[in-house]
Amino acid sequence: MKVVELIEVTKVYELPRGSIKALDNVTVSIEAGEFISVMGPSGSGKTTLLNIIGCLDTPTRGRVVIGGEDINGLDDNQLTRLRRDKIGFVFQQFNLIPTLTALENIEYPMILKGLNGYEKKAKELLLSVGIDLRLGENKPNELSGGEQQRVAIARALANEPDIILADEPTGNLDSKTSKDIMALLKDTNERGKTIIVVTHDPQVASYTSRTFRLVDGRVE
Repeated sequence: MKVVELIEVTKVYELPRGSIKALDNVTVSIEAGEFISVMGPSGSGKTTLLNIIGCLDTPTRGRVVIGGEDINGLDDNQLTRLRRDKIGFVFQQFNLIPTLTALENIEYPMILKGLNGYEKKAKELLLSVGIDLRLGENKPNELSGGEQQRVAIARALANEPDIILADEPTGNLDSKTSKDIMALLKDTNERGKTIIVVTHDPQVASYTSRTFRLVDGRVE
């Protein structure tokens, strides 16, 4: 079953210095349970592609279908629900809320969705990514980079999304921690989640089953 379809997608940004075509007639299809990497030089459109798949941005032209739902024409509230229910995000900068504990960061998406039993589930998720419950009471600045990224992955899994999007998830980590994080993402994929990773690192891409290469906004 296809969980992501981009059909002749073009994205143009209008800037004071002129138009920038970030994506140029991109067509890709991703099946449920795939582990995909997106590679390409800086400015090739990788993050734009991820943002469009994640419903953080919309195409100038073309169709985008996520989990069987065509996002063209959806309003902001509908896009927010789609992101909340079907997509989990993992970022290079972790993007944890600094005033919340690790456990509270994991609980937050479930609270927004109105789920019951979120405290118990947050603890289970924290343990599942290899973090001791005692560290769950720590704020992000009291955790190492690798621990923060593990918490971010647990948070991404909180609402049981079908798709995990990871934008340079190992970019701020040392090589050993990067391997640990990629092993964790691979394990998450083997448990049925579709994972799409943007990376410039061939070592990271080696964990994935298929790679899209972007050059000047086009898939090679």
